Amino acid sequence: LSRSLTLPLALVGGASIKMALDFDKSMTKIKTLVGVASDEVDAMGGAVKRLAVDTGVNANDAADALFFITSAGLRGADAMKVLEAATKASAIGLGEVKTVADAVTSAVNAYGQENLSAESATDILTAAVREGKLEADSLAQSMGKVLPVSSQLGVGFEEVGAALAAMSRTGTDAAMATTSLRGILSALLNPSSQANEELENFGLSAQGLREQLKEQGLLSVLKTLTDRFGDNQEAAGKVFGNVRALTGVLDLMGNNVGTTEQIFASMSDTTGTLNTAFTELED
Repeated sequence: LSRSLTLPLALVGGASIKMALDFDKSMTKIKTLVGVASDEVDAMGGAVKRLAVDTGVNANDAADALFFITSAGLRGADAMKVLEAATKASAIGLGEVKTVADAVTSAVNAYGQENLSAESATDILTAAVREGKLEADSLAQSMGKVLPVSSQLGVGFEEVGAALAAMSRTGTDAAMATTSLRGILSALLNPSSQANEELENFGLSAQGLREQLKEQGLLSVLKTLTDRFGDNQEAAGKVFGNVRALTGVLDLMGNNVGTTEQIFASMSDTTGTLNTAFTELED
């Protein structure tokens, strides 16, 4: 009986105690390192446990993710909305809860809560993985590199997801795709004198392209550039001096252009993508 019953029960009890201590430690970090009031953290603790049960995600992982979320400046209901979206996304296979939460908070902070909700950001992440050949974890980890530039230029988060998904179809990984997209946008945001001269030669200007970017979107600008340049890769190289940026343009607008257009169209409305996938998981 000792070997078959008492010892296993003791091990289970010990593991439960450790899990409880780890959970309390994570929640305490939110009080001590983030500075959230004790009563608010205690209330969130109960909500975290309920979310863990509802989504099948480890409560300690959810608590760790909440630390990232509150560190990003989100509080109360806003923080719990991000955590709910992140736990659902993790449950369907989008990555660790804290990795998803990190990506979502980065996107929400870059674009502003009034422009991009946690639910919308997670829908877009989910759709990008669905449309492309991207590893969910690597996408969530890499995406933050391009967000400061994309949000400044008025490129929607869904367009960022579409571009990365489209590049991944040809075998480009998330890190390289993000670097290429950042190079493309940086060339439009802060073009070199050589780039400005080359654009003028083709009747274009960086200012005009930036306005087109805000009004008509990234795909429209890329089409304009490729239509004007045609097969003149030397001209494209002068505008996109960074080789990775040029590679990204060729990747999106070369032989793959039909797929790129299809993915951008699919990513234009991703509402409900996460909940649909999570419902399938529940079923």
